Amino acid sequence: MSQASAKGEIRASRGSRRALVVLAVMVSLMVAACGSDSDGGGSTGAGSTGGSGETGSKLIIYEVGFPCGLNDYTTQLCNGIKDTAKTLPAAYRVEIKTGVDYKDAAALNNQIQTSLELKPAGLLVFATGPAAHTPMLKRACEQGVKIITIDVGVDGLGDCLSSHIGADNTAMGESVARWLLERPALGKEVGVVNFPPGQIPASDQRVKGFTDAVKAAGYDVVAEVSTQLSLDDTRTQVTNMLTANPNLSVIFAANSIIGSGVRQALKGDRDVTLLAVDGVLDDVPHILDGTIGAEAAQAPYLEGKLAVEYMVTVLEGKRVPRLTYTPSKVIDKTNAEEYRAAGGLR
Repeated sequence: MSQASAKGEIRASRGSRRALVVLAVMVSLMVAACGSDSDGGGSTGAGSTGGSGETGSKLIIYEVGFPCGLNDYTTQLCNGIKDTAKTLPAAYRVEIKTGVDYKDAAALNNQIQTSLELKPAGLLVFATGPAAHTPMLKRACEQGVKIITIDVGVDGLGDCLSSHIGADNTAMGESVARWLLERPALGKEVGVVNFPPGQIPASDQRVKGFTDAVKAAGYDVVAEVSTQLSLDDTRTQVTNMLTANPNLSVIFAANSIIGSGVRQALKGDRDVTLLAVDGVLDDVPHILDGTIGAEAAQAPYLEGKLAVEYMVTVLEGKRVPRLTYTPSKVIDKTNAEEYRAAGGLR
């Protein structure tokens, strides 16, 4: 509505208190709509200069197939992006595009394709797998869009990839194994719970790092089972694994959500030590009470922060590291309180 037409309405309705009230409500709704934001699925404007309607600024979009609030890891990752976006100059703005199913590569590709219509300068991509998005991201690259991947790498991008930022997943698995090897009294029969092989490469790397290290030290990996992000499925798989292997003494969970299902299946059984990877803050109480023996923590907030900072550097025509491993740390009873107080690894 133009200023002139607004004045015309006011003059036409002068003397009518009801018309003035209606106009005030309409203006309030318009202001609220312009300033709306969301932390759920879909699109979140995280920049300091507004949404895609801004002109003269470079748009950076974070593309991910799950909501920011899925768990503590995803929340911290999105917070790192959002907080860093607020510090950017007016020449840049950041938006977050989220999906609902981390396994649905086609949905994420469609999401990226729709985002390309906004003519972004750069994409920050949390991929569903190493090859699922290669053609789509190459298409983005051909349009001059800069690409940085987070946590999950994408194969075959060549010079189209500016940088990859994430934890060294193999090293995290190895670090949990070292913790176990320092405590031989816990037993040497080990079980592993992971996603189906090949579904989440980062989880496969964690399992390989762990199992290679414990096997080299003479431990027996007596069972490996696959599950999805379902507590019911994980509980069933682990219960069956425990029944088939009554002397099992250690279970390694490839991530914290799988670890939650393992923990429920164990029902407080202290004869089996649960080890995991992720280091979500919600697991700290279970580490302190001994339900979880140790967990390798990563730094999702830092991943998000570096991704935005690196992208701005790239868009300024400067080089950034091709590969950046963010720090990780084993959390157990000795440092869990300190870790929680710090809000995780930053």
